Amino acid sequence: MNVSSKFSRAPASAWQYLPQYAQEQLPRYTSYPPANRFGPAVGAREAVEGLRSLPEDATLSLYLHIPFCKKLCWYCGCHTSVPTRADPVDSYLAALKSEIARIGRQTPARARVTHLHFGGGSPDILTPDQIAELFDQLRSSFRFSAFPEIAAELDPRGASLAVVQAYANGGLTRASLGVQVLDRSVQERINRVQSTEEIEAAIDRLRVAGVNALNIDMMYGLPGQSIGHVIETALFAASQDADRIAVFGYAHVPWFKKHQKSIATDDLPSGEARFRQAEAASQTLEQAGYLPIGFDHFAAPGDGLAAAERNGRLRRNFQGYTDDPATALIGFGASAISSLPGLIYQNTPDTAAYRQTLAEGGVPVVRGVALTSEDERIGRLIERILCQFEADVPGDLLIAACPRLTPMVHAGLAQVSNTHLTVTARGRPYVRNIASCFDPDFNRAQARHSLAV
Repeated sequence: MNVSSKFSRAPASAWQYLPQYAQEQLPRYTSYPPANRFGPAVGAREAVEGLRSLPEDATLSLYLHIPFCKKLCWYCGCHTSVPTRADPVDSYLAALKSEIARIGRQTPARARVTHLHFGGGSPDILTPDQIAELFDQLRSSFRFSAFPEIAAELDPRGASLAVVQAYANGGLTRASLGVQVLDRSVQERINRVQSTEEIEAAIDRLRVAGVNALNIDMMYGLPGQSIGHVIETALFAASQDADRIAVFGYAHVPWFKKHQKSIATDDLPSGEARFRQAEAASQTLEQAGYLPIGFDHFAAPGDGLAAAERNGRLRRNFQGYTDDPATALIGFGASAISSLPGLIYQNTPDTAAYRQTLAEGGVPVVRGVALTSEDERIGRLIERILCQFEADVPGDLLIAACPRLTPMVHAGLAQVSNTHLTVTARGRPYVRNIASCFDPDFNRAQARHSLAV
């Protein structure tokens, strides 16, 4: 995608700021039920039974969580920390390899890995030897398809030539770089200072190594951030020929992530200022030729995510929007979440407990949910609304949603014809609000989630 094409599409229509919806705290619905509703009734036994019950010809998507960073970004909401003597990387990797081997023995021998994702934290904190050891363990424990997609989230500051080459040697096909914001003053406020030259150098190293599929993450709602800063970052992402660009709103949850207390609340854009930043990102990327995917992703027209959206195959999982159709997503590492047919479960987020459980021969699953047929029905509906912006709604679910949905219909955010729901162009920024109408267990009064926009 060449930035010179940025005026080849008509400008996106203006968004309407509706504070009662934009400021609502809502689940992101990367699963249904959301992770904050997982419970202890699902544990190691249920996880192992679920793995053993997978179809013989199952396709697998593997996720490896590396919960360490060289330096903590104050905006971060992930399970991560800076390694210490008491919490070192090498012993964590030993436990991770043990878990991979143990889980590999529980899955069908003919199952094939079609996707592999390294997330964090910062997977670039690993040494080349450690990266090679992880790939060796994965390939000895699982059968891979001929052409799997292998992706890694990388911090441009840590994506050295040696690290990039080690991932490329393992078969890396896609990299996701955390750019977030280019303005130096905003970077200092979030404890993530990186120059444009560092980011461009990381991209060059990836492409020289043959990793041509590029994702860029950017943010709005950061302390001291302006609309101009957002546009600057969006134009930069487009100029790098990124295949996919994710635009995330900063979620200020200092009661949950203590390091966010380092961010001055008074510096945060709020209300309409934050909303207009999200609008600016969307309009800039659309004018640069990117296609909007769901509520926070943008894809080049030839990218697989755009094709999945066109063909009705777009899905959501714990990495957000995806074209990954795998039978099961298996997560490894502290806090990793797995999604199997009829079952979702999560590992302990405590890295010490994670190591101890594996050292004792156990499986580190601590909570989850066994999906009922009603959970699956509601989950499919919410996923379709978030992915396709329309859905045929079962009559009983539509009736149950009416008290919350009707005001949104009157506001012009959605239309209902018989039992067919359509999110209007005006309603697209508020699609999470609309989807939540069909979640019978969502309690707005007790919600502690990210803002809708």
